[in-house]
Amino acid sequence: MGFYTDIILPRLCDLAMRNKQLVPFRTRVIAAAEGRVLEIGVGSGMNLPFYRSPVREILALEPSPPLVAMARRASRGPRMPVSFLGASAEAIPLDEHCIDTVVTTWTLCSIPQAADHIETGYIPGPKPMTFMYEGSARPD
Repeated sequence: MGFYTDIILPRLCDLAMRNKQLVPFRTRVIAAAEGRVLEIGVGSGMNLPFYRSPVREILALEPSPPLVAMARRASRGPRMPVSFLGASAEAIPLDEHCIDTVVTTWTLCSIPQAADHIETGYIPGPKPMTFMYEGSARPD
């Protein structure tokens, strides 16, 4: 793409998300996740260390290859499996009935269509889906 998109922007996103004041929010949101989790906009992986049982697998959606590389480094360790999906939230590459929880934090301002797809059953879960997010460009 370009120097800004490939080098500067991913590092700025990572730096902004390292804010220690976000830890209580991450702790509260991620604690509610369970089963097979789709995290939309995983970014550099700042939420990944907060996942615990009953989460059994994380599907980490992120279109930026540099951010995926950072998130892969953050996912190393004895936690549950993480699979990275290099795709956009406007076209989530998953089959129906495969997700228990959807997590997205600080991303819907840049991908408002994702909320519409998920809330209207684009990826319906086998039980009521937990949809957790902070902020949105949507007026409602």
